[in-house]
Amino acid sequence: MEGKNSIPHASERTQQDKLPVRYDYGRPQFLELNADVEKEAKDHGLRNVLIPNNPSRMPWQAGYAEVINSGKTLYQNEDQASILVSKLLYENPEKKSITIPYVMFSIFDGHAGTGAALFAANQLHVHVREKFEAIKQFLAQEKAEVIAEDDPGLGCITEPIPTDLLVSGALEQAFIEMDDQIRRERQTYQIKGGCTAIVALFLQSKIYVANAGDCRAILLLDNCDRIEEVSMDFTPETDRQRLQTLAYLQPQLLGKYFGRIEFQRRLRKKDIGQRVLYRDRGMTGWAYCVVSEDDVNKVPMISGHGKRARLLATIGTTRGLGDHDLEAPGSLFVKPFLTPVPQIKVFDLSAHKEFVPDDILILASDGLWERLTNEEAQECVKEALKKFDRTDPSFYINLARELVLSARGSLTQKGWRTQKDQIASGDDITCFVIPLMHYSKPPSSGCLGEMITDALDTTAQGVAGVTSNVLYH
Repeated sequence: MEGKNSIPHASERTQQDKLPVRYDYGRPQFLELNADVEKEAKDHGLRNVLIPNNPSRMPWQAGYAEVINSGKTLYQNEDQASILVSKLLYENPEKKSITIPYVMFSIFDGHAGTGAALFAANQLHVHVREKFEAIKQFLAQEKAEVIAEDDPGLGCITEPIPTDLLVSGALEQAFIEMDDQIRRERQTYQIKGGCTAIVALFLQSKIYVANAGDCRAILLLDNCDRIEEVSMDFTPETDRQRLQTLAYLQPQLLGKYFGRIEFQRRLRKKDIGQRVLYRDRGMTGWAYCVVSEDDVNKVPMISGHGKRARLLATIGTTRGLGDHDLEAPGSLFVKPFLTPVPQIKVFDLSAHKEFVPDDILILASDGLWERLTNEEAQECVKEALKKFDRTDPSFYINLARELVLSARGSLTQKGWRTQKDQIASGDDITCFVIPLMHYSKPPSSGCLGEMITDALDTTAQGVAGVTSNVLYH
């Protein structure tokens, strides 16, 4: 099956088509496209790479580039992206006002439609803001931890809780509530399909990467000589133990068609009574078991490997937003196995030496990573650094464009091919390239706080009832 999952059931599509659309389809506002360019961008044969027209609209002149797929779906570009520049205001007991700025870059990789990705691009920031409001008094403290006020002696946690865990918890809650909002409002609005989501939050000299799906974030450090992966690709293979544990606890979710256990190879009737290697919940390695008739008659809940791995023969990722009506063979709903809970990884910028212009964060959808390894992305950036002037305002935009071009390739007589004459990515590709040098100091001591405050003072808009935000999606 193409893409991350199959197209929803026909009756579901008919019902959804009758509902109004809350958010009209469009490309991210920060691209500032004119009508002709946007129309041309929809051409699956041209696959023009889109970049922002005005680098000054990008926080810290961060880079961005995107391209539509090569016609593998009937839809337009299912990827969406947003940038949020915002701040929290807190008045401490001494009546002193404290400003806590933050910036959030997000990518939403849609599948089976554009609805969920569009909805998340317009709404996730609202949930993030709400959760941050609840913890801003702790973010305003000089000491980055929360101490319990009392100990009732009932086994409560009395050790100090690091602020990092509060921020991580806020992001996890925001993703969960975003998914729940999609579930509720799909009865009122047309919200087709689902999406994976990855967020890079810059807050108080730290980067919080929240990833639910198979998008990826990597850091290139030490003049691009060192790679640090700050996210994990969630696929049926990498998320296997969680899925098998859920199937063990609630076997009815698998119906009669699927089996929980993963075998080293496809089983045949002649394997009944033979010893075969298998893996089950809680296992990291392989062990032998005797094959039963039931094992042979059921399809493993996880099949295939790598990018071809599928959960319930239907979907290739296990975390994300939406997909509440997605069905697998046997009329089973897939959603109980899909979770919106992201994995959070924290990178402390203040713990490192001063950053240089070549130190960057690459945040991209799986359309890029299905054709570029981390090392190939690193090599692509190194080659681009030789071509572009670091003082050019479009420097990081050019880096993002080069990465997208490497994965997209060129159209040849053999189809879309990379420079190495390999099959290029036929998926939608979305990529941010974000410099680290501007975040190397705490916001209160320099550039980060000033730049965010300036942006808010000059271009702040009320978005979805939230004030003091600049949201580009």
